[in-house]
Amino acid sequence: MQFSAIVLALCAVGGAAFTPAAQPRFMATKLYANQYGKFDDQLWDIAAKKEIFDAWDPEAPRSELNFNPFERDDTGNAADCSGYFPGQIRYKD
Repeated sequence: MQFSAIVLALCAVGGAAFTPAAQPRFMATKLYANQYGKFDDQLWDIAAKKEIFDAWDPEAPRSELNFNPFERDDTGNAADCSGYFPGQIRYKD
């Protein structure tokens, strides 16, 4: 009797493995996470850098659309058109 009660309890608990997962309670707040810079796949010349620099807001957080295009990293490398430096995951050469 005790053995069958244990087997019955395990069957009831094991059934939860086959039910669909609950929906997430919240959505990601940063929906533009895969965004690239304004000049992605375009010529990244001095005119484009000046346009990004003129739109740059130093008080706002750094993003793909808000960065200093003339900034250099510790090794002297310049950022790409999205503000990523060589060695970062989303850097595009």
